Amino acid sequence: MRVAMLFSTAWRSAPKHHSLREHVVSFLAEGLATRGVEVALFATNDPQTNGKPANIRQRPYEGNPAISSEVEESLHISEVFERGDEFDLIHNHLHYLPLTYMKMTTTPLVSTIYDILTPEVLPVYLKYNGRAYYVAASDAHRHPELDFIATVHHGIDEAGFGVERMVENYLYVYNWILAQRKREDHRPWGYYRVLEDEADHKVKRLVVYPGKRLSLQRHKHRAEHWLILQGRALITLNDETISMEAGQAMDVPQGAWHRIRNPGAENMALIEVQTGNYFGEDDIERAEDDYGRV
Repeated sequence: MRVAMLFSTAWRSAPKHHSLREHVVSFLAEGLATRGVEVALFATNDPQTNGKPANIRQRPYEGNPAISSEVEESLHISEVFERGDEFDLIHNHLHYLPLTYMKMTTTPLVSTIYDILTPEVLPVYLKYNGRAYYVAASDAHRHPELDFIATVHHGIDEAGFGVERMVENYLYVYNWILAQRKREDHRPWGYYRVLEDEADHKVKRLVVYPGKRLSLQRHKHRAEHWLILQGRALITLNDETISMEAGQAMDVPQGAWHRIRNPGAENMALIEVQTGNYFGEDDIERAEDDYGRV
């Protein structure tokens, strides 16, 4: 599971003297990472957590008069949603503004509400009620006009803040959302989007994460044509290894063993055109696989 954790860039996370929200994000990212969840933390570039930094904001804006908080926050939120397709889920720990970016991605958004909703901000939450998933930080933060999928208590105490229970509750919430919004296009190596699906051809856009590779596979009913859009690809075609750059293309004949790997540090993207008489995902025979699918 890949989760984008959206948090304020006003401070680093988690500061020693700030509020509940900062502590929640830090402990949650840490706890999820130890459970094998890949957390991309969109915060400042020096977070104190095992969550992988994934933002473009370089320093906190709080207390810095040279930085516009509105500009920083807008750029920060847009970065998350422009990259939304890289993740299975976006978890919003900010306020109402990220809700207005939802149409930039099909990735589900869960938003934790930490504050009592005032009449000034309630209309935003009402507009996206039913499209975003709302979690309350306590029963007091529930609003009768909104649909909440859970209340996850974040009570802080000297004995350890109840971190284990909080992390487990959020994992349950995440898995419930993903079960409701199952996205067949996400895979351990990256993700794909079907651009066209006709009786005689199918077109996909695939993105392969850095260092990842697809299984060594072949197809009985289709041939494929690959066009590299960005990054570098190392392609295995039967007994041959081929290096390809953006703008280059090649054919994968029907029945040929093939795999593709991203050896770079950034995402690699390609267009795949399938031709033949059947394009189902079950027309895959695997010889080797990094994810136990042989």
